[in-house]
Amino acid sequence: MVSMLKVKASVLVVDDDPVLVTLTRHKLLQKGYEVLTAQNGSDALSIAKNEYPDLIISDVDMPEMNGLELCKQIKADPKLSSIPFMLVTSYANTENILHGIEAGADNYMTKPYDDLTLFSKVDELLLNPPLPLTSSDSREIDVDGKIYTIRNEPTHLINLLLSAYKNALAQNMRMERAQAEMNAVNLELELTKKEHEELLRNIFPDKVAKSLLAYGTVQPERYDDVTILFTDFDGFTSIVKELTPEKLIDSLSHYFDNFDIFSSDNKLLKIKTIGDSYMAAGGIPEKNATHPIDTVLTALQMQRFVSYQKDRTSTKHPFLPLRIGIHTGETVVGVIGKQRFAYDMWGNAVNIASRMEGHAETGSINISQSTYERVKDFFVCEPRGDIQVKNMGKLPMYYVNRIKEEFSDDEEGFNPNKFFVREYNLINRASTAD
Repeated sequence: MVSMLKVKASVLVVDDDPVLVTLTRHKLLQKGYEVLTAQNGSDALSIAKNEYPDLIISDVDMPEMNGLELCKQIKADPKLSSIPFMLVTSYANTENILHGIEAGADNYMTKPYDDLTLFSKVDELLLNPPLPLTSSDSREIDVDGKIYTIRNEPTHLINLLLSAYKNALAQNMRMERAQAEMNAVNLELELTKKEHEELLRNIFPDKVAKSLLAYGTVQPERYDDVTILFTDFDGFTSIVKELTPEKLIDSLSHYFDNFDIFSSDNKLLKIKTIGDSYMAAGGIPEKNATHPIDTVLTALQMQRFVSYQKDRTSTKHPFLPLRIGIHTGETVVGVIGKQRFAYDMWGNAVNIASRMEGHAETGSINISQSTYERVKDFFVCEPRGDIQVKNMGKLPMYYVNRIKEEFSDDEEGFNPNKFFVREYNLINRASTAD
């Protein structure tokens, strides 16, 4: 028995609950198993074909492909059929057990399960893997008025039914102890998870952080409607020469830390900084209808903050004149990298937003036609006409000068008043109703 465990066995854990996947993965790793994870049956099938795990533990209810369908496809594939397959479900009733028999499952486990139940079943399936089904004959049986089609493999059926019975018996006998152990483990895991999530949330949106923590990857998404903002400090290269490295970093942090606050306050997501360039976007990861307005408000706050630096008598941070470009359009958002993750966005909309910044004059906010159409009722916009852009032809551009007087709470046009907020909320309510 010991010799069989000298080589690490690999277990594929399939579940759409990131917390449960993380918990199960943590337990199996501590026991010395290699662990693969997937969030649905479709991904799990691809992993099984490429990695050929020694055991598959799969939840039943999942999107795209559920655990029963995954089990059927595994058992129908001659190359994969010998892999032991254990189904996990929240409902230990006759119907679920019989559906598992139909699918060809080799074992069965109900949630919540304790460590002893998990490890005993894993060891049982790895040390004594069930023989592949040899009979293609099937029969229909009537249970509680429902018809099920099962294979004529008495040994397999008895083993699975005994497994279900032992599982239920063990659950009843150990429920109180298991719950106490689970609470302790959950507390430990929660503390660790909070530390990891806190770190990831400083870099990524919440749902991206959760997916990375559980699966190590994030599915890319296409957004039809986002607003992208780029900033750049004019003449930064010449200013850098006069600063020590410490002064340079301190000064950039002074500006970018405040840019982060403005972005967060207006529901924008910071994407990245590259040198002295700052990139943020509205409408991701949570979609909304007000992101063009949110982005322009952010730009105005950035513009005002930078202009205040020019008037300050303190010389702690140098004045860095700012250019801002904004465009609204379609983009693809996702995470790249294996060792160092980067949340980024791609597409023509990103390129146009960058061009808007590049064609802005110092101290100005330059927006595209698509953004203008969405914000013109709230802000004073100055047409610039069609401007030649490299590799893109002529593009119409507009400068945003301020909030319109009837919507402004201050003379300079930086702060929205109650009428601005009322119209803004109408847009939100209309989009929610749709």
